[in-house]
Amino acid sequence: MIQRRITFYCCSKGLPSYQLHQLKRLADYFRSSVTLLNLRQLRKADIRQPLRMLSLASKPGELCQLVIQGNDAELAHMVLTEFIAEFAKPVIQRRMKNASSSGLLANIQSPLPFDFSFSVHSISTIDAATPKPKVIASLVDRLNQQKVSTGTKKQLVECFMAREKVSATVMGKQIALPHIMHESITLPGMAVLSSNAGIEWGSNRGPVIQMIAMVLPKPPQRPVVMAFAHFSQCLLNDDFCEALTTAKTPAVIHAIILNALSSVESLR
Repeated sequence: MIQRRITFYCCSKGLPSYQLHQLKRLADYFRSSVTLLNLRQLRKADIRQPLRMLSLASKPGELCQLVIQGNDAELAHMVLTEFIAEFAKPVIQRRMKNASSSGLLANIQSPLPFDFSFSVHSISTIDAATPKPKVIASLVDRLNQQKVSTGTKKQLVECFMAREKVSATVMGKQIALPHIMHESITLPGMAVLSSNAGIEWGSNRGPVIQMIAMVLPKPPQRPVVMAFAHFSQCLLNDDFCEALTTAKTPAVIHAIILNALSSVESLR
């Protein structure tokens, strides 16, 4: 079964009913199933459920995905991508219409009410044969590049490994969330490594294919705690985990994580 995803932000009017009707008509040309997933609400609807679809894509700035599954998913992906590019703001655009298009995507994201170090350059891949301590060291390298800490790499690696000895930080489906609070952390930060095959993380939940390192100052501010606690709760949702682990580009991973961090209503 082939699966393809289109990640996009709804524009100022969301996706009105007539556009959703057009989307359904296009999807009907293909044998693949098409589902709309709202990554803020963590709810989904089949393309044949117009009222549920409308409730998921009616607000401006909502981060959504079209999940396409079936033997002709690649062809459907090509056609539906063109449709989404006309009526919404895809996170990945094959061709920018003008120089300001990328800026529009940045502006549509809800800003966090605290300084946070996390960019697409903090996201990369790693070989599946890499042992856990080297994965941790690679994550710390990316965190240090963001200057989130005044401590040494050795100190941070030791803190992460000490936390892992308490219990392996496997959260949702095939995702590990190694995390620490430390006096040397100057601002909250994240780094992400993905693998195309499982990495042993010492958990009875099995290997992981995505590792998200999270560092917080000690003590952290309340908005920081709320945002990161909400993110960890999202990792217990299978749809959210699948969206993250199937994301093929740093830009999509970055958008999904930022959206989850900014989804706590009381932060607004």
